[in-house]
Amino acid sequence: MQHSDWSDRRHPCRWEAETADTGFWVPDRSEIVTQFFTRYLFFALAIIYFSTLETVPPVLFSIEHLLIALGVYFLLNTGFFLQALKGVTLLKIRSAMSADLLIVTLCVIQDPNPIPPSALAFLMVLLGNGMRYGMRLFGEVLGGAFLGMAISFAVRYRLGGFDVGAGDVFFGVFWITLALYAYILMGRIEGQRLQLDYRSRFDALTGLLNRHGLLAAADNIFDRSNSDVPATILFADLNQFKAVNDRYGHGVGDRVLAEFAQIFSESAEMGVCGRWGGDEFVAILPERNDAEIGRIFERIEARTDAWSQSNGLTMAVSLGVSHAPRDGHDLKTLLSVADIHLYQSKSYQPETASEPSNYGTLIDEPQIT
Repeated sequence: MQHSDWSDRRHPCRWEAETADTGFWVPDRSEIVTQFFTRYLFFALAIIYFSTLETVPPVLFSIEHLLIALGVYFLLNTGFFLQALKGVTLLKIRSAMSADLLIVTLCVIQDPNPIPPSALAFLMVLLGNGMRYGMRLFGEVLGGAFLGMAISFAVRYRLGGFDVGAGDVFFGVFWITLALYAYILMGRIEGQRLQLDYRSRFDALTGLLNRHGLLAAADNIFDRSNSDVPATILFADLNQFKAVNDRYGHGVGDRVLAEFAQIFSESAEMGVCGRWGGDEFVAILPERNDAEIGRIFERIEARTDAWSQSNGLTMAVSLGVSHAPRDGHDLKTLLSVADIHLYQSKSYQPETASEPSNYGTLIDEPQIT
């Protein structure tokens, strides 16, 4: 599994990536407790159900052996629970799902009713796991549930002496329809959740992270358990932007912000880039030395100057930098230090009062060099 703390992809906080495009949702502690409570509830219901049956004709084994299997499941479930509280991984998720599918399959095989109510537990496994971790694992548990149903009913009819009736056919069709509908519905919900998550974390104008997304990414990078992670913070502020915005309107100002966002993110290279607000931009980078920072600043300033001249604008950028853990252990503290350096550098820049000379060229597609 590959995961980078320096990525500003879709889910910088709770999305665990396997590859660039696939991964799974990591549930929080309350969701983990709820999920395993549901497993313990299933265990209790299964014990009550099978232990109160007067006669259970053996198919693969006796009722005593099934109760022993349920006891083993209880112990495995407890172990998975303790491990999940320490941290959720793909292997732990798949192991717990496999145990769920196996014990439900055994219960369905041993269920003495012609239409086994225990088969409904497959839906509990399907929804309880698939709705928490995303579509990738939903598809896996759906395939496992179909396989478990097929095996359990095949064994029942082959070894248990059950006859296939109209009720069995209806139950099977209903179960498959419900499972597929849940998968399709979950796909739509997941798509909407991704859109909402994207809109809450990303700036619609520039495509970079917004302030909320930057803070979430910083919380992930500067984790409390490892607050001394080395990092470099870049802070950029556009000069004369208000004059351009006031003279030519917000449409032109938006074009300036969008173009500078591209310059800033491409010049910063690997890292988390975002718009802090207004004409202020932030980049969180792996630790950079003075020479590397100087080259980044030169690229940003050169490209900003070239773009502004090609569009007849008087536009410059002020830049500040801070370093973790030397200057702080959280983003707001580091930005405060970078902001001080930014205004120190701005104080040395000459004030330019000249106005943009050619509005017409800004309307055309700018040529960024």
